[in-house]
Amino acid sequence: MYYNGKPALIDLGREEYTAKTFGSRRYEIWTMQSKFHNLPVINGVDQKDGTSFKAKNSAFTSNAKLATFTTDISGAYPKEAQVKSWVRSYTLLRGKSFSISDKFELASLAKAPTSSNLITYCKVSELRPGVLKFEGDGFTLNMTYNAKIVKPKINFIEVKDNSLKRYWPKGVTQVVLEFINPSVKGNQQLVFTPAK
Repeated sequence: MYYNGKPALIDLGREEYTAKTFGSRRYEIWTMQSKFHNLPVINGVDQKDGTSFKAKNSAFTSNAKLATFTTDISGAYPKEAQVKSWVRSYTLLRGKSFSISDKFELASLAKAPTSSNLITYCKVSELRPGVLKFEGDGFTLNMTYNAKIVKPKINFIEVKDNSLKRYWPKGVTQVVLEFINPSVKGNQQLVFTPAK
């Protein structure tokens, strides 16, 4: 997600290539792990690599007022995640808001947490329970969430790799929205709006 052409929610990109990048241990590199992308961690399990792990039932619609993209990402997770369905939707109300919605069903709950993770180039702070402030390059967005469903952890990550520094010289922030009392069925929504 960009705001007026400036990065807000980001894809990290890659670090400088090394032998590890092309080997069997490439997913030990933090930028290659799904927990450092704008994705959920389900029952403590990240998305899995490989062509057999993929989303399904994707749909996109767009008109002058809004754009929506919806997909079931459950197939991108291994069976250890115990996920039956996880439908993620992105909705852009042009000029007004951007929302990320999740509706899910799990086969069972594990002791490991489930969270919705975000990666941003913005400075993130908590205004109050239910609202996080994202300060970017010339803009400020407020993100609302249901404080009864998830609790945020804000982790600043210093970028040391020269390749990543070209894009994110001030470091990046991981926002982990951990489910407080997870259940096998549920939904949650994050809504970004320009700060007034």
